[in-house]
Amino acid sequence: MKINKIEKKDGTFAYRTNVYLGVDSLTGKQVRTTATGKTRKMCEMKAKQAINSFIKNGSTIAREKIEFEDFKALALNWFDSYKLTVKLNTARVAKNFLQVYILPTLGSYKINKITTILLQSIVNQWAKNANTAEIKNGKREKGKCKDYKLILNIIKRILDYAMQLGAIMYNPASQVLPPRLKDRTPTKIKYFDKLELKKFLTYLDTLECTDKNIFYRTLYHFLLATGLRIGEALALSWSDIDFASQIVFVNKTTIQSSSFQTRIQNSAKTKGSNRTVSLDQSTLNILKNWKKTQDSNLISITDKLVFSNNGKLKTYRSCVMNLKKHFKAAGVNDIGFHGFRHTHASLLMNNDVNPKEIQVRLGHSDYSITMNLYSHLAKEKKKETATKFENILKAL
Repeated sequence: MKINKIEKKDGTFAYRTNVYLGVDSLTGKQVRTTATGKTRKMCEMKAKQAINSFIKNGSTIAREKIEFEDFKALALNWFDSYKLTVKLNTARVAKNFLQVYILPTLGSYKINKITTILLQSIVNQWAKNANTAEIKNGKREKGKCKDYKLILNIIKRILDYAMQLGAIMYNPASQVLPPRLKDRTPTKIKYFDKLELKKFLTYLDTLECTDKNIFYRTLYHFLLATGLRIGEALALSWSDIDFASQIVFVNKTTIQSSSFQTRIQNSAKTKGSNRTVSLDQSTLNILKNWKKTQDSNLISITDKLVFSNNGKLKTYRSCVMNLKKHFKAAGVNDIGFHGFRHTHASLLMNNDVNPKEIQVRLGHSDYSITMNLYSHLAKEKKKETATKFENILKAL
């Protein structure tokens, strides 16, 4: 740092230096200023103060430092911007974490009073709650979820936002280490084996041919034949099904929302979920029969939802209630809607379908997801492998 000694108009001397502050984060321009002091040491100190103030203000001089009354005010300000950059379901999940976990714990704190030690103790408690919570039907008690790492990530984002606005100089959450979640109950994938699947399909064939029964019979057959998620199936329109090419285009899904207008999300769950899935002729015939029933044998001029009555979107809740009734009446285990997807994958695995093709068909973004979830379901193939090995040894 070059410091010059200058003579003032009154004949006294002072020290001055040109200070490079950095590149303005808003304008992209280089920012410089000057620092003056009675002594060389004071001039150097003022130069460092100018640099620190620039950084603290979010590396910009285009705005004043923004202050927040407490963490709640900061978090809500952050969320107003965040929800515009993500899908509706992602915003809904973040809002829930804010309301249930983050704001009740940190909302009243002054931002500059939040320390790494404080945040570490909070996350430790969340982890303890998750690891000791009673688990019923695969779910922990309310307020004791296992997603404390995700909650910590949201806190990090909020405090990063505070740094960008110049409200704080460093992010205390960046040094917090979330404890490990104990694996207390092994994840058991629910699906139909061949005998249960045959029993369920036989039951569907015995149902009376009412509009409601045809609807659910079509939905269940479709899910078993395609491996689609229930949200993806409920969002389908007839224009998404190409009967000539025997494929279905999957590019949207349904989400939990209080408004019917916003329940269909015009994008798939993930990037890998955008896909085309081939359909067998039997499933196509079932769909055609349902379309005739839906249209009351009249030609429709509007693009209706495939799985709807009178053009209205079926809610997930109503579909689940009916699914449970059908499982009970059929005398089979309740595998849930996702169990149809697991059953589809299991059948393909056991019949020598390339796992890479299964990945694409299911819309998994990563091949390892498919293999980790379903490779152990190919029980029949494991037996065949053992037999093949035995034959190899006999042939030696």
